[in-house]
Amino acid sequence: MRALRCGFRRPHSLAAVLLATALLLTACTAAGTDGPGPDLPEGEAVTGCGPIRFRDVAGRAPHYLDPPLADSPNDHALCAGAWIPPTSGPAFVPQGLVVRDGTAWISGYDEGQLGSLFCRVLRVELRTGRLLDEQGPIPGRVGERREVECRHGGGLALDEHGLWLAEKRRLWLLEPQTLDTLRVWDNVLPVWGSALVQDGDGRLGQIGFGRRGPSQVHWFSPDDLLTPGLLDLTEETAVGRQFAPPLTQGAFWAELGGRERVWFIRSNTRCGILQGRRDRRYGFLPGAEGASVDGRRLWVVSESTSAPYFRQGGRPVVPQVARYDLRGIGEWSAPDCTL
Repeated sequence: MRALRCGFRRPHSLAAVLLATALLLTACTAAGTDGPGPDLPEGEAVTGCGPIRFRDVAGRAPHYLDPPLADSPNDHALCAGAWIPPTSGPAFVPQGLVVRDGTAWISGYDEGQLGSLFCRVLRVELRTGRLLDEQGPIPGRVGERREVECRHGGGLALDEHGLWLAEKRRLWLLEPQTLDTLRVWDNVLPVWGSALVQDGDGRLGQIGFGRRGPSQVHWFSPDDLLTPGLLDLTEETAVGRQFAPPLTQGAFWAELGGRERVWFIRSNTRCGILQGRRDRRYGFLPGAEGASVDGRRLWVVSESTSAPYFRQGGRPVVPQVARYDLRGIGEWSAPDCTL
């Protein structure tokens, strides 16, 4: 939890003592229910809540990381962070994120040889970094077809139907508490689930990954998806589509100084870019992947300090889960790196 620097001069009366004590307790109250670090009052102009320090990050840091945290673009708005707890499997690479009421669902894959990667989904208490539950590998069956297992776990979304999990070849629906598989669909190219976003109407957008050029977001209605007998998600099944920029690793839906839209997270393990319209690009967390937005609070997960990447060298030390305050985003600086 962030260390708060608070103090007051010695008062000269009992009334002054009581008043000063009340003001001090108010000023020094650590925040809230949705994770480590102080919350800012709603509607207050943002002058910055960070940067945070290595010791401010909740949970136990991986043993191969040493302080300090690296400077990162716009880290004046980086309010809090958490380390991802160890899992029961091989080294874990995070990809997708959903946050609700202090709990994070984190999807990703276990380290392994190409072609033998398997998904894992974690449920984590953000305040402490404690692992509440995990599931991996994740098995299922598309209708009466053969048994399959999730391989990538690129994106997450949570609604009244359950926990949606996207990967290139398939879309999964899990029970949020037990993480058991409820249903599975096959993606038929060009539908591709490298990342997942949910809009204000509840539609699910599966986002393909374009390495050298733009890709597409294919939008699906959850009600359509839950039609009995539907097994394949195709362009014809989609209720809409739009372009996504190259190297999109995650996305979220928000109104940030304009109409509601998809904001795309583009990154590699040394660079992060947050992009709304083509002309609105801001520097962001290196290695940023999936994100979860609540009003003006944005949680994002980074893969930069996952063991398979960090041990290769040259990756910055950043929180594996980070919380930004988006108020004042119009004043954020442009990217200082290229992808």
